[in-house]
Amino acid sequence: MLTVPEPDLIRVAGIQLENVVGDLTGNAERILDAMRWAEEREADVVVFPELALTGYPLADLVLREEFVDAALDRVRWLAERSGNTAAVVGTVDRVPPRRSWDTRDRDVAISSAIVCDGQLRGFYHKTLLPNYEVFNEARNFAPGSDPARVWRIGETIAGVVICEDSWSGDGPPEEQAAAGARILLVPNASPFNLEKPAGRQKLVSEVARRNGTPVVYVNLVGGQDELVFDGGSLVVGADGELLYRARQFEAERFVLDVPLGGERPVTVTPKTVHTRPRPGRDPLPAPRPAPQISADEQVWCALVVGTRDFVRKNGGARAVLGLSGGIDAAVTAAVAAEALGAENVIGIAMPAPDSAPAELEDARELARRLGIDFHVIPIADVTAAVERGLGSLLERESAPGAAEALQARTRATLLWAVADRLGHMPLATGNKSELSIGSAALFGDMAGAFAPIKDVPKTLVYRLAELRNARDEVIPPRILDRTPSVQDDVKTTLPDYEVLDPIVQRYLERGQALDELVALGFEPAVVRGVLQLVDDAEFKRRQTPPGVKITTRAFGQDLSMPITNAWRPFHAEEAELVAPDAEPGPPPWSDEPLAAEGA
Repeated sequence: MLTVPEPDLIRVAGIQLENVVGDLTGNAERILDAMRWAEEREADVVVFPELALTGYPLADLVLREEFVDAALDRVRWLAERSGNTAAVVGTVDRVPPRRSWDTRDRDVAISSAIVCDGQLRGFYHKTLLPNYEVFNEARNFAPGSDPARVWRIGETIAGVVICEDSWSGDGPPEEQAAAGARILLVPNASPFNLEKPAGRQKLVSEVARRNGTPVVYVNLVGGQDELVFDGGSLVVGADGELLYRARQFEAERFVLDVPLGGERPVTVTPKTVHTRPRPGRDPLPAPRPAPQISADEQVWCALVVGTRDFVRKNGGARAVLGLSGGIDAAVTAAVAAEALGAENVIGIAMPAPDSAPAELEDARELARRLGIDFHVIPIADVTAAVERGLGSLLERESAPGAAEALQARTRATLLWAVADRLGHMPLATGNKSELSIGSAALFGDMAGAFAPIKDVPKTLVYRLAELRNARDEVIPPRILDRTPSVQDDVKTTLPDYEVLDPIVQRYLERGQALDELVALGFEPAVVRGVLQLVDDAEFKRRQTPPGVKITTRAFGQDLSMPITNAWRPFHAEEAELVAPDAEPGPPPWSDEPLAAEGA
């Protein structure tokens, strides 16, 4: 065991990178450009996010051998072009096979390649693989087997850990600190939800204090399908105090001189990156951390970035959506205009004969204020043609809600027709509250290729409208004041959104049951009815397009229930509330008006 004298500072660059899953060539070029930027600033080391080269998440793309081969080729390409600044580049690597739960051998690890002086110096392999919420890494990746590995960068002993490795409290950071690391470099791909930013800084500070080492936490930025990576990279000192925070939802490069943790014995042989003593350099001024933006502003930014990147990364540039004169369509239109540019958005009003004239006026005024293109397509002739086509079937008794469902599906058909003709992406305008309880028409209001506010509760939709109007009033006041149409249709069966949203949120995101919700003060009959509606609506939710995740549990990748599901949130002693000979309710694909016992 030896003790190595080290300087008190190390100059670290962080690259809050925006990348594209599978774009190995484009991602590698962006990485190389940033490596050269860090070299110009005389950084000792530059840190990139988790899987910066390949994109994240990879899902089953990583099972394709040719993709892994191509990624390793690109790592070698970057290594050959590396300079004096060591680079920690997120990528994949092949490792000895490990047996998975499904008996398939996993031989690919999430890794950080360390490159310097034209050579690949080695890899660190992620050890702890998350398998919860949107994460499914244990299915496709093999865990690393050398969590205590440390690296000699000049005279500094550094540790490299990847995302989840940091959070256990007795994992790789602790092993690397015990092995002699005086700084921890932590690449991440941490997707946004409302609870992440504050909790993230707390966790990073705890890791630093627990190990007596500064932590450089570098996060990905940008949208990938339903996920948005918000950046917000952090550098904290060995005492856990914040040294730097990068901006959220923007690509950013930063560099700073980081004071090292206390000198300590080196108990394992470090992997050598280089052994050059640090050259004399003028110290850098301490950078000013970006201010933490409010929770509602974070949601707005996430919706804009997620919508922008879903459209553009999938080869599109323009979008079309229906404008009803309602709040959901108004907020979706405002998000789309900011994400894609007002000139790239078309709003279409599709009034029925019984639509209120004020709604059409409000839709037109919204489009004018946003500066988006606007068209009116009445649906009366289209729905009449469908009814004529049904012929003698119309002589039978119609199910409740059939006419409204036909209107909604007619609008969806017209929206898709416009999208197909013009090459625009159709946007759905449904929100999480109505998606949760199944109040939107199947293949109607929920139809589209992307649903920007799919994970946004109705009460938050209103707050976002007010937030956007604080900049300049683009959403007419009458839209904000209008009673939501779903309340008018089912006011006898649903509570106000101020009551509905907390029940839904606690049930879906926190797993709170009937007793817990009642103990919080909610009416038992109301809770029982809402929970039944949520469970009944799974079939409809499965038909919805992807949308931006902003809550801790969003419908899609990390929240689903069985479609065929006889469980209802009643305790056994309350079974008498449901008559055993009661008529069965409508099937899950039905668009009959909502009716829940007691709600």
